[in-house]
Amino acid sequence: MTIRRATKAGSWYPGEENSLRQEVERCLNVAADQYPDAASLFPGPPVAVMVPHAGLTFSGPLAAAAFQVLRTGYDRVDRLVVFGACHRERLARPAVWADGAWETPLGDITVDAGAAADLIAAGPADANQSAHEDDNAIELQTPFIKYLFPEAKMVPVAMGFFRDSFAIGERMAKAARHWDGVTLAVASTDLTHYGAAFGVTPAGFGEPALKWARENDAQFLEAATRMAGDEIVRIASRDGSACGAGAVAAAIGWAKEFGATSGQVIGYTNSHDVMPDGRAEHFVGYAAVGW
Repeated sequence: MTIRRATKAGSWYPGEENSLRQEVERCLNVAADQYPDAASLFPGPPVAVMVPHAGLTFSGPLAAAAFQVLRTGYDRVDRLVVFGACHRERLARPAVWADGAWETPLGDITVDAGAAADLIAAGPADANQSAHEDDNAIELQTPFIKYLFPEAKMVPVAMGFFRDSFAIGERMAKAARHWDGVTLAVASTDLTHYGAAFGVTPAGFGEPALKWARENDAQFLEAATRMAGDEIVRIASRDGSACGAGAVAAAIGWAKEFGATSGQVIGYTNSHDVMPDGRAEHFVGYAAVGW
């Protein structure tokens, strides 16, 4: 069985089981304090969420809020299709990790090989492990998945900035309709990367920079909540506002196929707000959205 190793364990999040369990629980407790009414934003159980993928110290509580909302309302979740940004390769088609398991310090998560085969056929997509190796976008979700959905299987799908990402999500959701049990979707993306290291400093530094980045992210989030999946990739390409725009567009397509008509922002922040260090010069935006 092919195991995708937890390459970020011990750096982006704790690598030891008890320490990671405590960190996940800390994130969930902070989320409950910071976003106490998150579940009430939705008329029924969401079918998909968007989550950030920075280290748990930075974006963990916001991701926890989204996963907790996603967990609410379901007695059992059988699998999660996780659409993630792809930072390592320039993809021509979606890359599916097609079998085996993903390692976490809390226990391995089994990949649903049958579901993966269906998504590859529906995409069309490729069975491609290399696109997932050492990438943080999907791995950073695995501690929450294993903790909150311990029996669920997973289908990891790395997405590029495909113009038809929204349609890909719709096609994959149609393929999923004949699966047994409950299947939910997750999209993993961070938002505006601001700072000289990213080549993005249009508003200088400090409060003007924070204001500019928040406004930049707001345009992406407005389209996401409006479920304008066919606009998401274009907006992010124009504004540099999301590294996982294709993943978000696919999740919106998935959510529409499963009956969602609008989205809600669960929370929004950035790495400077989470951990201020002098004036804002280098920071990344994070948001959680549900559909």
